[in-house]
Amino acid sequence: MSMASEGLTPVLAVQEVEASGLGAAVAASLGRGARYLTMAASDHREDEGRLRVDVVLAPGGPGPLEVLRLHLPPQRAEYASLTPILPAVHWDEREARDLLGVVPLGHPDPRPLVLPDDWPRGLHPLRRDVPWDVHPASAVGAAWSARLAEGEGVVHMPVGPVHAGIIDSGHFAFSLMGESILHLDVRLGWKHRGVEKTVEGTPWEEASAAVERVCATCSASQQAAWSEAVEQILGWPLPPRAVWLRTILLECERLANHINDIAALPAGTGYTVAAMAGSVLKERMLRLAAQAFGHRYLFGAIRPGGVARDLDPAAGTGLRQGLGELRGDLERLTQRMLRHPGFVDRIHGTGVLRPSTARDLGGVGPVARASGVRQDLRLDRPYLAYRQLAPLLVVEEEGDVAARLRVRIREAAVSLELLDRLLHGLPPGPWRAPAPAGAERASGLGIGACESPRGAQVHYLELRQGRIFRLRIRSSSFANWPLLLEAVPGNLIGDFPLINKSFELCYACSDR
Repeated sequence: MSMASEGLTPVLAVQEVEASGLGAAVAASLGRGARYLTMAASDHREDEGRLRVDVVLAPGGPGPLEVLRLHLPPQRAEYASLTPILPAVHWDEREARDLLGVVPLGHPDPRPLVLPDDWPRGLHPLRRDVPWDVHPASAVGAAWSARLAEGEGVVHMPVGPVHAGIIDSGHFAFSLMGESILHLDVRLGWKHRGVEKTVEGTPWEEASAAVERVCATCSASQQAAWSEAVEQILGWPLPPRAVWLRTILLECERLANHINDIAALPAGTGYTVAAMAGSVLKERMLRLAAQAFGHRYLFGAIRPGGVARDLDPAAGTGLRQGLGELRGDLERLTQRMLRHPGFVDRIHGTGVLRPSTARDLGGVGPVARASGVRQDLRLDRPYLAYRQLAPLLVVEEEGDVAARLRVRIREAAVSLELLDRLLHGLPPGPWRAPAPAGAERASGLGIGACESPRGAQVHYLELRQGRIFRLRIRSSSFANWPLLLEAVPGNLIGDFPLINKSFELCYACSDR
């Protein structure tokens, strides 16, 4: 594989390691400044008689993505947990144990992550000989061994998994002393859809519709990462116009999400006027996206080889004008919010995520950047038009709700500036390239990664004769949920909705 064009990441460097040497290899990469991206376990018993674990890291500078590959015998699929060395991998390891039966020995939290506690032992849904619709009668899904604080005066308060609003299902287990939160545990996966299992054996040409529906709010990011993985395997170059159009789509999605998240915070403090005004701005952004690209949430906008439709001159002009009007209204709203004494008092010093915690647990996106983590895939590993139009890196240090709000406000302004430059500089030419010869029979490994509105979105894809052998999707919310649990203790229970909204994590793309 080679980097065929703008929009493709560099080649992958695969290094096979023994179980006894995996930890040392990971530690060596981290010592060179590498950043963790994803871990994918897969079932290769049919052709190789073994299971596989791939740990993917991005080097600290230019160069290929590092894939540290471990093979394990199915009768003893065990290795020393990487979590003590690389805490960011702790949920990935738990998920791989649940779904593939790969056991990280010495993991600090050996509880199931995806499967309920009453799931039969030895039944791992992502092994290839397990039917996609397996549902043991014994597994009703209600059992969950939450971790709780104990002691005199401690009160346990469960919230969910069914909530009063329209959000998806998540079970929060609070340990309280009076109104102060001592500890929080969370259980997701109540609506796990098995997308990765469902697409196994599917021709890659038919999988885009399923992939883009992993999450509506980051649909374009899912499509972009998925398409990049396919293009990497096929060596499929993108036309310059497609490169810029994809970037426009990603920045439109980022802007809509940031406006939504900005509007959500005043709702958590009772500042309803600002929340409603922000909701109006979000609706205007969604309508602009629909008018320009055919869908409010940009479903069906990106496909391998380019984009699904062109942006005609009239639609481009309308989008530019609409964004120009939106810019002024968003600036006025955020200025009013930051001058409101009651609102500002509630968000300063609330829900602090320490920089060391954000770094150690592998935080991504605005949440991490609000705690001083200087990471953004658009700059760290530039792709698409970000190579020419490097966005400003927005970083705050305080790590509280106010810092997360300021990051989103500043990043929204950056997106508006980028969109103006992209729309004015959109090159002519084709907006999609034909698939290379033999694409329908392609085999190989591709890893697509892009910076979604919430952070790094990573798709690990292996094709066999044009069909999906393994797809592992690691969303930005999956990376950041463990960080929320660290930001909540020490705060009042009444401030939890505010802290939760400042993270604005997604259930759907974590459950997938």
